[in-house]
Amino acid sequence: PHQFLPKLLPTIRKSVHRSCRGVSLIKGLGFDTKTKLPVLISKSIEEAMGGGFRCGVLMGANIADEVAKQNMCESTLACDFGNEEWNEKTLQLFDEPPNFRVTRIGDVAGAEACGALKNIVALGAGFVDGLGGSGGNTKAALLRVGLLEMTAFCATFFHGIDQGTFLESCGMADLITTCYGGRNRRCAEAFAKALPKFQTKDSQACDKLWSDIENKMLDGQKLQGTLAAKEVYALLESRQLLDSFPLFRTIYEIAFNGKPVELITDGIYVKPPTSLLSKL
Repeated sequence: PHQFLPKLLPTIRKSVHRSCRGVSLIKGLGFDTKTKLPVLISKSIEEAMGGGFRCGVLMGANIADEVAKQNMCESTLACDFGNEEWNEKTLQLFDEPPNFRVTRIGDVAGAEACGALKNIVALGAGFVDGLGGSGGNTKAALLRVGLLEMTAFCATFFHGIDQGTFLESCGMADLITTCYGGRNRRCAEAFAKALPKFQTKDSQACDKLWSDIENKMLDGQKLQGTLAAKEVYALLESRQLLDSFPLFRTIYEIAFNGKPVELITDGIYVKPPTSLLSKL
């Protein structure tokens, strides 16, 4: 979680040589409190460190316990340190074939945003699983639309996005593994099974249910998908863009407004809205 960073960065800054570079593994986004616009965590780190410090990100389909077991996996290093030699040396620090394979791209914004947005889609995948009987076809459709909205969100709010980023491990692969494993999907499945039992399904009841599920299932960890869903919804609402992102909107409405879980299919469309296509 990125919430610990503001207090920690001044301490890190005192200990880091000015020639150092950084790589963030944090899968989240910050949001400006006034404009509500998304802020890359890597950019927040660069600003806090000062002195021309540069920060890349490492994102990908890397479920922690599988990495620890040395199961083969891959990841994406997104960085541009202004020096190809530095870029290559940084890649070599992380690339450890055959078990941990890393490729490098220059699209830091796209890779980092994918790491946050896929957690929202994972909530939707958990809702589908919680319904029972929906099957793989529904979930596959949700992943397709989720990837489309992730791409459109990045194109709308960040500059220099490379569409190839979404076919890297940080994009499609991370989305798939998060929607079939990971704590956001598991907790959303539990939420979907528990919500119908509540007589009152307002925002307060939904918040309490998420809190109870976190406490029961995560052993002190926190969900990132619920926080991201709230912040992204607030941003889209402030820009009158909710109709352009029906899946993100529907996931939020189920998670925090008590919308019936079976209506998750409202966000899974065959033909994307014209306003969404204009962003690609």
